[in-house]
Amino acid sequence: MLVILGSSHRQRSKRMRKNYIVFTDLDGTLLDHHDYSHAAAQTALDRLSLLDIPVILNSSKTLSELEFIARDLNLNSPRIAENGSLVAYPDTGKMHVFGADYSQICQQLVDLRERHDYCFKGFSDWSAQQIAEITGLSVEAAERAGSRLASEPLLWQDDEALLKPFREQLASAGLSLKRGGRFWHVMGNADKVHAMNYLKQEYSKGDDTPVVIALGDGPNDRDMLAAADIAIIVYNPDGVNIDIPDREDQRVIRTELPGPQGWGATINALLDE
Repeated sequence: MLVILGSSHRQRSKRMRKNYIVFTDLDGTLLDHHDYSHAAAQTALDRLSLLDIPVILNSSKTLSELEFIARDLNLNSPRIAENGSLVAYPDTGKMHVFGADYSQICQQLVDLRERHDYCFKGFSDWSAQQIAEITGLSVEAAERAGSRLASEPLLWQDDEALLKPFREQLASAGLSLKRGGRFWHVMGNADKVHAMNYLKQEYSKGDDTPVVIALGDGPNDRDMLAAADIAIIVYNPDGVNIDIPDREDQRVIRTELPGPQGWGATINALLDE
């Protein structure tokens, strides 16, 4: 059910502002897994905006992809892109990169492939048209996905046993290898949690530290959820189950509904408390 917030509700919401900061994954969490709509979460997003509670996208997507999505969501908070590799500030145009930049990563991958005869392909090896064919994205969306700044997705086409030495060789060069849904991601020593904590400190005022709410639906969100004050594990209809370590000072909520339906219902319930 869509709830329209009247003027009295808006005034009351302003007075009841909670010191929250929201970090969220996108696909399957804030965005529907099938049509990528956020419509079911719109009421909750509107309420967060009225309360001046930041909603920070924390995703494996590129900054170009996040900017495109954020315009549709009408979000102007900082964004965390490429699995925590960078934080961008849309209001100032500034950006903070954690770890290696893209050119360094690609050069290291070329060197390792030539030296050890590894068989893999990355986004830097493909045109936008090829990325579109491999991912199922439109060419325009593939261009945004290929606009990388601090990480490289790759398809491993070699023996699985060779991933171990490959990972070790990357580590010796100051790079890490993380598994995504379809691709392996090569990046500097950065992650979603480090970037989240970085922004948490920026939003802190003296001893007034914001309460961190994190929302996610997949294994790649586990560490972010584990580090939050309030972890909202969004129901994944594909049967993916996320377990995080027990913490006495953490509240864990599992939604009954998937995607933006679960996102919106749970955020609304928290704001109603």
